[in-house]
Amino acid sequence: MKLWMNTESLMPPLTGIGNYTFNLLSALQDIPEIQEIECFSGYGFSSASRTIENCRTACAASHDKSDVIATPPRIAVSGVIKHRLRQSALAYSAREALRNAAVRVAGRSKRDFIYHEPSFILKDHPGPSVTTIHDLSFIRHPEFHPRQRVEWLVKQLPRTLERANAIITDSEYVRLELIQSYGIDPNIVTAIHLGVASHYRPQSAHDSLQVLSRYGLQYGEYLLFIGTLEPRKGVDTLLDAFAELPAALRKSFPLILAGASGWKDKELQTRIEVLSRTKTIRHLSFVPEADLPALYSGAALFIAPSSYEGFGLPTLEAMACGTPTLCTADTSMAEFSDGASSLFHRGDSCHLAERIQYLLEHDDARHVLAEKGLLRASQLTWDRCARHTYNVYRSVAA
Repeated sequence: MKLWMNTESLMPPLTGIGNYTFNLLSALQDIPEIQEIECFSGYGFSSASRTIENCRTACAASHDKSDVIATPPRIAVSGVIKHRLRQSALAYSAREALRNAAVRVAGRSKRDFIYHEPSFILKDHPGPSVTTIHDLSFIRHPEFHPRQRVEWLVKQLPRTLERANAIITDSEYVRLELIQSYGIDPNIVTAIHLGVASHYRPQSAHDSLQVLSRYGLQYGEYLLFIGTLEPRKGVDTLLDAFAELPAALRKSFPLILAGASGWKDKELQTRIEVLSRTKTIRHLSFVPEADLPALYSGAALFIAPSSYEGFGLPTLEAMACGTPTLCTADTSMAEFSDGASSLFHRGDSCHLAERIQYLLEHDDARHVLAEKGLLRASQLTWDRCARHTYNVYRSVAA
C-alpha cells in the first residue's frame, strides 16, 4: 500500500489538527503493510521521515525565545494586512486553488496512492481518498468561528463528503452528528479515538520540580486548564465557577490557564487580566509541549469546560499523567473517558463549582478518578489509532 497525506498543519505551534497529523503519521510509519508514505507540505511532496524531522526542528526553534527581537513597525503593519487577507473568504478559495494546482502537478505520479486528508477538505486526487472530519462546531456553533471560515467550510464540505471513499471522525459523537446532518451512508464513516503520546505519564513531585519551579507552581496545589482561549472552550464558565468557590479553596488551589490566544478572545483576555490581580488566577499563555507532562502531573485537578469538542486531547493527556479530570457531560470527552472523568452539565457554572469543591475536599474521590484515568489512557494509544486508520485505508483499497 502507498499513501500520501496532507501535512500543511505541521506548522508550529501545533494545534489539535497538527498534533493529530504528527502523531498519526509517526505511528503509520511502523505499519509494515504501508510500503511508502509521501507528505504534501502545501507546495510539494517529501518523505514522511523528513517531514517529521522538519516539524520537530521547526517546533524546537519556535520555543526558543531567547533571541526574540521586537518587530519593526513596517513588518508589523504588513503582518496585520496579511492576517486580514488570510481571514477573507476569497483568500481561503485562492489559497486552496493554488495548492490544488500544486497537488495536480506534483501528484501526477501518485494516482495509485491512497490520499488521506487529516484536515476536513479534500484536495484534488484521482485515486482513493479518505478525510478526517474532526468536528462540526462550525455548523453547531458558528458563533465560535470567524464568519469567513464558516462560509468556506459550509460551502466546501458537501463536495468533500461526496468525493470521499471513506470518512474518519475522532469520536462516535461526531460520527452520528455527521451522518444525521448530511445523510451520509453510515458504512463509510468510522469513529477512531485519538491516542496519547508515550511521554505523557505520571511525574512525581521530584521529577516535575524543575518545570513547576519555572512557573512558580507547587505540586498538587493548583487547578489546571489547557487549551486555546476562545469561546467554545468554556473558559468563561470556568472563571464563573472558580469565583463561586470558598475563598480558602481559591487561595489553596489557584487556577492556572495555559494556552495560546484564540479567536474572539479580547473580552476574555481582559477579564483574565483583571482577575489575575487577585493572585488566585494566572495565565501562562502558550506552554511548550515538553513542559506539559509535568504541568499535568502537578495539578490537583484538570478541568475541561468546553461546550463542544471533536475529541478533547488535553483531557486524555491529563488522564495519562495520573491527574483526576473533570469535563463537560454529553461531549466526546465524556465518551472516550468512559467513566474515568467526573462530569458537569454544559455551561452550568454552579454545577461545575460544586464538582470542583467536592473533588478538592475529597482526596479519595480524586484518587479513584486518577486510577481510572490511567487505566483508560493506557488503552488509547497512537499505535491503536494508526492501526484502525490503516484498516480504513485497506477497506478503500479493496
